[in-house]
Amino acid sequence: MNFKKIGKPNAGVAPAGPDYHAMDLAAVAEILKTDMEEGLTEAEASERLTKYGRNELSGEGGVSAWKVLMRQIFNILILILIIAMVVSFVFKDWVEGGVIAAIIVLNAAIGFFQEYKAEKTMESLRRLASPTSKVVRHGHLVTIATRDLVPGDIMSLKHGDVIGADCRIIECFNFEVDEALLTGESLPVNKE
Repeated sequence: MNFKKIGKPNAGVAPAGPDYHAMDLAAVAEILKTDMEEGLTEAEASERLTKYGRNELSGEGGVSAWKVLMRQIFNILILILIIAMVVSFVFKDWVEGGVIAAIIVLNAAIGFFQEYKAEKTMESLRRLASPTSKVVRHGHLVTIATRDLVPGDIMSLKHGDVIGADCRIIECFNFEVDEALLTGESLPVNKE
């Protein structure tokens, strides 16, 4: 099972514009200035890599629970609540100060757990990223580092491959994608 795709990297600086998935293939190829049979030349790919940057998820490696907790505590809303709590205790309004303290702890705890879980998910996505991808360059199928994918690359995928960038399908047969890490769906999603 072989799939070909036109790629657009996750770097966030790829050509913005219409929804590529809803456009005609010829229009997508025209916008991305790529040849659907020959792919890009090495010179074009190198120029686009310089222009758009690497196809990598941003953020530093590793998840620090302390950093996540500090971001929660030094949130402007939490700081305002802390000031309100201190003012309540200064005026000996123990009930109001206690309620505000409970809200601070509850808000920080919920925010911490949600952000920590999201950071762990992003870290696992970084680790799962495919180190290499097969692309058509100057008419030949070559293997390159996934971080070197650029807008307009023609990707070739087979069963079990990890998709290294956002893509527009050129042709496929029985193509299903496991999106569980991104959407939580338990079954693979059929793509056309």
